[in-house]
Amino acid sequence: MGEYTHSVSLEQQKQQLLAELRFLIAQESDRQANSAHQLADRLAEIPRDKLDLTAVRNVENLAYSTDKVSDLTDLLKKLIGRDSRGERWAQGGVGQALLGKLEGLREPANKIANRLEKHEDAYDDDLPRRIHLRLCREYLRHLTAHFEFLRYEKEVSQ
Repeated sequence: MGEYTHSVSLEQQKQQLLAELRFLIAQESDRQANSAHQLADRLAEIPRDKLDLTAVRNVENLAYSTDKVSDLTDLLKKLIGRDSRGERWAQGGVGQALLGKLEGLREPANKIANRLEKHEDAYDDDLPRRIHLRLCREYLRHLTAHFEFLRYEKEVSQ
């Protein structure tokens, strides 16, 4: 019976950790939304024939299909590197800015993870990495949605 009581308590701790994790990620996502919108504004300045919605969605789609932030940063580095004329991802440093932003989300991810360490039995050492990836996903979701909206507004106004 003592074993059952411990497993319920561990399960409760996991539920508490997940609830707090969702809350903290939502808070940080809201804090990052304005930055994502500003970067989307810069992306939307790039002509449609150089950078279309599909190109931006591809980065977002990768975020949801990978387990590693390095896959995202490697893709961006490749896209920037291929843009030798500076017409797409390298234009005005926009790709580098996105790369820096995604890498910079490691700091708030670590802060969130530190706040969750109080759930000792439910906490695992891979949590900071997973939080970082979730924050990158949130950031890219804001960026893509705003980019899509800006492209729509531009079409309607022409």
